[in-house]
Amino acid sequence: MTSLSRIMHVVGVLLLAVGIVAGVVNRQVVDGTHFAEHVDAIREDPQVAREVGLVVTDRVLAEEPDLTGLRPLIEAASATLVASSALGPVVRATVSPLYRALTSDDDDQVVLRLADVGALLVAAITTLAPDTKAVIPADLDVTLSSIGGQELTSDLIRLTDTVILLAWLLPLLGLALLAVAGALRRSGWRGVVREVGSGALAAAGALILLLVLASLLAARLDEHTLGGALGAATWWELDHSFWLAAALVAAAGFLLRVVASPGLDLEPAALSSHGWQSVTGAGVTPRAELVRAGCVLAVGAVAAVRPLLVVSFVASLVGVLLVLSGGRALRQVGAVWWSARATDPDRRTRRIRRVAAPTGAVLWGAALVVVLALGAWPADDDLPTTRVASGTACNGHDELCRRGFDEVAFAGTHNSMSAADQPRWFLAEQPHGILRQLDDGIRVLLIDSWDGQETQRPGVIANAGPDREKAIAEAERTYGRSVVESALRVRDFLSLTPSGPVRPYLCHSLCELGSTDWESLMVRVKKWLDRHPREVVTFFVQDEVSPADTAALVERAGLKPYVHTPTAGEPWPTLGEMISSGHRVVFLLENSGGGPDAPWLIDAREAVQDTPFDFTKASQFSCERFRGPKDAPLFLVNHWLSNVDSRVTDAATVNAEDVLLPRVRECERQRGQNPTFVAVDYYDRGDLLGVVDRLNGVP
Repeated sequence: MTSLSRIMHVVGVLLLAVGIVAGVVNRQVVDGTHFAEHVDAIREDPQVAREVGLVVTDRVLAEEPDLTGLRPLIEAASATLVASSALGPVVRATVSPLYRALTSDDDDQVVLRLADVGALLVAAITTLAPDTKAVIPADLDVTLSSIGGQELTSDLIRLTDTVILLAWLLPLLGLALLAVAGALRRSGWRGVVREVGSGALAAAGALILLLVLASLLAARLDEHTLGGALGAATWWELDHSFWLAAALVAAAGFLLRVVASPGLDLEPAALSSHGWQSVTGAGVTPRAELVRAGCVLAVGAVAAVRPLLVVSFVASLVGVLLVLSGGRALRQVGAVWWSARATDPDRRTRRIRRVAAPTGAVLWGAALVVVLALGAWPADDDLPTTRVASGTACNGHDELCRRGFDEVAFAGTHNSMSAADQPRWFLAEQPHGILRQLDDGIRVLLIDSWDGQETQRPGVIANAGPDREKAIAEAERTYGRSVVESALRVRDFLSLTPSGPVRPYLCHSLCELGSTDWESLMVRVKKWLDRHPREVVTFFVQDEVSPADTAALVERAGLKPYVHTPTAGEPWPTLGEMISSGHRVVFLLENSGGGPDAPWLIDAREAVQDTPFDFTKASQFSCERFRGPKDAPLFLVNHWLSNVDSRVTDAATVNAEDVLLPRVRECERQRGQNPTFVAVDYYDRGDLLGVVDRLNGVP
């Protein structure tokens, strides 16, 4: 029986170790969401970006040999481009065919296509060296060659199916064999629990040895080749998941061993002393000595390869010991209280001890099962389609891709940041915040920027310095003095004291009536753009924040690679060209421009003409020119009523198709120009999006 028990123990450990590996692969590779995230992270690895950039450069020079003299410039631009956020949406889009090749039996060849890298590369090179613009063809397309054919695909499909099966089957078989091995030793439930705990520890130890070996091999890969760079980056991207799985299984195994060891002192000092003696002392038997030597070698190797991981492990171990000590203390207090209430304290204490250990075994055994179940849980075999857009549409319609930016009508919102569902906004003019507006199809956001400071009221921002008086005056012109004073009194904001650093906020004049931290919003907008790579978005800013501070904020938020920079004397690009180049965010400033330092901050006083906006009745709507030169290429139709007390019902009335569509058609006729931006209040009322589609002639 002893020999059979040992064989079953060894086989159980091996099955459990392989099952852990299969579980991690199942969750991190077979799962579509995690797969897409890992691919994009590997793409951003500097060494991978450099090697892919070299491949791109070779393809460029193969197409245009006359550019060989510019090779260093092209290499630098290519590597920067491959690692930049501008290419993120393109790469995530290429994940789809690659992932389908891993999980389906489609006969098509697997092709990794960086579809728009040519246009992006041209833009990057001409920015760095404007004189090269004339010699670089605008239609230069770069395509990476195929990854493999159907033979490779079939092998990967079979491997994927095997991983999914092994992720749940092997851990189940391993735990069953370990439990049976413990039962064969005829030592009761403690023997079974101890055997499972020892097997979990051994499986975690075996996995750690494999991880150390894999890390050493990854470190020896030649990262100056594309294969080596991809291999190393892939391993360093995934290895933390394997380490975490090993640590969790080891912790569960250790706790099972503790529960199955009667009389073991759970105080941290006693456990630490016991552990140290086990590591440094000689084993009682050759087997014990072999196990001890293996553990010492494993810990030493991990410390050499991943020292920070060892620090993290030690901290986690200390936490486990403290939890055990605290649980022991609570158990003792409970036992004393229970015994005091019992007629036979000794009998009650013995009963508690008999129940406590099996209960602990069940709990920690369940924890081990949960850890293994996480790896075996069915992976989501679909990529996150809501995050990685596909197809060829531009702003939702194929027809718009061939039209210039100034030839397309965009749905817009007035005072976009002033939203009823956002915290601390008073006198809101939109139902939802900017991210929800983007989700709903709004593509032009009219926002007001002001410098603000925190106050003694948490979360309440006040306009900074001299801007405060200006903001109060503007708010009174907009809402009336009595409304502003009443709002401030109701909110007890009359005696606010601005303090702390001055930062840019989005406020409708007076920040006390509502504010949004501009930079953090732009960070979230950037993530939205990453998830929607075929959308063109415009920010029309009433700028009280300086152009320099605005430019710095946009750069810190990571949006700079997305912005469009106009070229003097040249027409607006088509939506398709903007999406292909990655420059699909337009910034317009109402009161200024970015100048030579930030030419992408476009001066709306020259680029935009608009209509008046200070109306109180629909019958007062006018299409006459209010601001901007009459030959400005962009046309903003301001379409809202300025009644503070009936803004929602007014929006329902004037945003209705039978009011909005005739107005924009009349403005189109009078001005001889298609409306570019149609801005409203409470965009969810009426039919703004339908009217814009009618203007664009799309279904």
